Amino acid sequence: MADLSASLQWAETGTPLSIKQPLSAYNWAVPDAPHATRSRNNIEHPIKIDIILAAIQDQGWSLSCFLYNVFRSKDIKGAEIHRSPTHSQMVSIFLAGRGKKTVANIIMEWMSHPDGHIPKTSPNSDLMYSTTVPYTNIGPVRAALPAFSTQTMGKKVADEAESAVKLGNGLHSVIEKDQAVTLYLFKNIVMRKRSCGHPLAYRSSLKVIIHANLLPLMRGILYFGSSAPVELMNYNSRIGTMSAPTTICRALIKLSQEEAQVMADHGRDPTTAGVLFVDNTQNYARQREQRMGRETVMNVGMSGLWFEAPDVDVEVFDLTAKRALIALNLQKDVTVDDLFGFLDQEDADLTGTLHVLDVLVRCMPSLKPLCKEISMRFSAMAKLSAPSGQAIVHPLACSGKKETIPTELKDGMCDFLQQIGQTPESFLKRKLPVGGNGLTYAMLLQLQTYLQFHDDAFKSFEILEHQLQVWHTKWTDNTNPASLGFNAATIGRAAPSNMKKVEFYPGTQLLYLVLNAKLLDIWHLAFKTNDIFTHFEGLEKAGTLPDIETLLPMAPKLYRTYGTASPLGSVWVPQEIEISSLEKPKGKSKKKSAESETATQKPRKRKEKPPPKPCKGDFVLAQEVDFIRDGLNSRKLTTAVARGDIGRMYECIKYLLFTFGGSTHTNYISYVLETVMNLELECSPGLKVALLRGLVWTLTGLTDYYEGDFIVEFFNRLLEDVVERKSTQFDDTFIRDIISRNLWHIAQLKVAWRMGLGMHKKSHKHTDPHTKPEMRTLLQLYKDTELHSRRLGRQIDDRDTDDFARGVKKLCEGALQASITKTARNRQVFHTDTVPVKPTLADPVNHSDDSDEENESSSDEDSSESDDPNSDSEDKQPNRFYATQGSTFLVDGELVFDERDMLLGPEDDDKHEKWPSLKFTNFCVLVPLTKVEPELIYILPIKSHREVRSVG
Repeated sequence: MADLSASLQWAETGTPLSIKQPLSAYNWAVPDAPHATRSRNNIEHPIKIDIILAAIQDQGWSLSCFLYNVFRSKDIKGAEIHRSPTHSQMVSIFLAGRGKKTVANIIMEWMSHPDGHIPKTSPNSDLMYSTTVPYTNIGPVRAALPAFSTQTMGKKVADEAESAVKLGNGLHSVIEKDQAVTLYLFKNIVMRKRSCGHPLAYRSSLKVIIHANLLPLMRGILYFGSSAPVELMNYNSRIGTMSAPTTICRALIKLSQEEAQVMADHGRDPTTAGVLFVDNTQNYARQREQRMGRETVMNVGMSGLWFEAPDVDVEVFDLTAKRALIALNLQKDVTVDDLFGFLDQEDADLTGTLHVLDVLVRCMPSLKPLCKEISMRFSAMAKLSAPSGQAIVHPLACSGKKETIPTELKDGMCDFLQQIGQTPESFLKRKLPVGGNGLTYAMLLQLQTYLQFHDDAFKSFEILEHQLQVWHTKWTDNTNPASLGFNAATIGRAAPSNMKKVEFYPGTQLLYLVLNAKLLDIWHLAFKTNDIFTHFEGLEKAGTLPDIETLLPMAPKLYRTYGTASPLGSVWVPQEIEISSLEKPKGKSKKKSAESETATQKPRKRKEKPPPKPCKGDFVLAQEVDFIRDGLNSRKLTTAVARGDIGRMYECIKYLLFTFGGSTHTNYISYVLETVMNLELECSPGLKVALLRGLVWTLTGLTDYYEGDFIVEFFNRLLEDVVERKSTQFDDTFIRDIISRNLWHIAQLKVAWRMGLGMHKKSHKHTDPHTKPEMRTLLQLYKDTELHSRRLGRQIDDRDTDDFARGVKKLCEGALQASITKTARNRQVFHTDTVPVKPTLADPVNHSDDSDEENESSSDEDSSESDDPNSDSEDKQPNRFYATQGSTFLVDGELVFDERDMLLGPEDDDKHEKWPSLKFTNFCVLVPLTKVEPELIYILPIKSHREVRSVG
């Protein structure tokens, strides 16, 4: 053992030690030989080998250890190993190839030696030529050497490719110089020699490869997808660098047909599953030269996306099991207390507490090291994760049908179902998840009600499993410091002008900026300091910064104080603040103020509002608690989507059931109620998980997740811009057969082409402009008004902002029972003695508050289709809504807002090199109001709904 330890020490340090006995001590004479004194050179090779191996073994080494140390030049610390002159000379002669036997001779013997044979049953048999397992981790020589050659060759080819695409290098002229290995591989794999009787009957295979048609065709598709001018495409076609436009169109038609076949095969496969997303599309077709049949109209249509659902047990979509759960009619006994029971209140407290702490940690520069700990806690708390792999998306051929008309909606749905292999003659008798926005969800439910008397599961649309994808809420705008509108005006920003269609990017950023300022003001009260930034700067200089264990006990107290209805503080003595300071100080109002009216104008008689009733509590703080509670829920919902935590996202949706009941969005209380009761009472656990996992997807396979309807809107903007540029309809052959199904592939091609040439940005840093001036302005406002301190008798207006309490009250007063009765009637659960109660058209769906739909569905907006065909299109054109290009995602655990390309992913985002702003590639997303309005999932630990109350 001592000899072995000494040998291992030599192997580690490289310091030669005294061996057990010198080699001269060994008897090199051949035993029992007639002439024992003959020269060592005359000894037979096997005997020499045995003597040398015995010496190696006597030193405690194996053959591999001996060979490794013979050729080793540095120790584990990187220092040169001292070698004797004999050692250095022998190794130098061998590696330089000056000996009788070279390295090649030894490798040949290794590869042909029978001792190196690998049985087929051995796991090492699959490692030959491996490109994934490092060759240093492969033991057998017959597997390690080919893997070494393959991986070395791959690295060389990659280096040649990088050198060939550098600026100043040509792709064809330098192929023989900089890509010799690549050219050699192509010649041996693709350009095989062909035997031909006459040497002039064929061209050189090298010319065929250099002038292949695939590269010009791919370049043509890239130009086509980037909406390049047709003159540019014709020019490139003429000089031979691009295929002709007609050839490109024929290729796209062929690709579209192949994509259609792939979709149909996947939809018909009983072992696979998918999710169908349906949405409306529209664009305003303006005719500059109007004639009969060429009127200016609103083009409307329907689009669809088919997502392949990975790792889903198709048995959970069984139609018979779903019918059995519906037949139990568990909805009839549901009470408001049961709805409260669906909420995970413990999880709501925990996540709300972490979000309160997360705001402090991310807004204080000195606490940035704690961000990683907060992110790890969020990840560890994930309830149900979204699919981790890259989503496989299949855009469907769009339709020219209008979803607001039941008959056209049926035709459009039948068209989409046929594209995924479902026809009345042949369809899978199982549930098919179909997602859509509010209007689509309501119209599909209504259509299913009308068709329920068909005895066929396809004709009655019983196979459709509806999913709600979009949620709405409202914002407030007045002179109350607790409202969003006043805070926006304080920092010089305008509140959303159209509450029915809110731009997601600026709206959400404004909401979370105000929310962060309010939470920081609460933290400044907890630390009893005048300036929280100065406070933590002082703690950092003194080396007394609090750790995560110190801050964690403080966050729940603040969350319970400002997330519940518990009274707090003493009577407030208001400061003398001019009334003008409570008005929007910097916002530009379109309305004329009373002071701006001239003296000659006749004053208008306005009905004076009665003074608000005296308040014994702090009504302003009560409204502030509502804002923080709702804002935290919105933040939790957005963060959960960005993290792919669909379980927590579903908890936020269940909370919206009550807040929608107290808002003006009357339709959405029934939509969310139907969704929640369907998932909780009429779905098996497996089906519930499968439906939830179909709500959020990633297009890159990384950590950037988006809602399904968000992705649909992304594709819709690409499609609508093409329709507008071509002045055509959504059901035109060009749109259906060339554009629609190829949207995803063309979008991927543009990104892959740029990244493949090394043109993508490699920086991982997010350069978001800071908001320190806005934050300090808001904090000073809250400090001056003592906004987050309880002051009895404080009241600015008598608005009731507690949507949650009003929603509970509305559900108790009959909204819940009315929804249950309507659902049961539509499902034909209630019967008369003679004739079943059939649904009629007397109760159509009201779309007045579905703000994510077409312009004609909103009662307070201009009609999208003019009733007068002779009317001036300039005056009747609806205000088309173009949203700011933006989305939410996580950077090092922080929720940020940016104009990003969702196909690049969080690691490869390129802010300065976006897609061209041409018609086909304009990335513009319309997101409903629900994405920006705050709603919090925190629920009081109550026993019944009657304990829900407001402060004061």
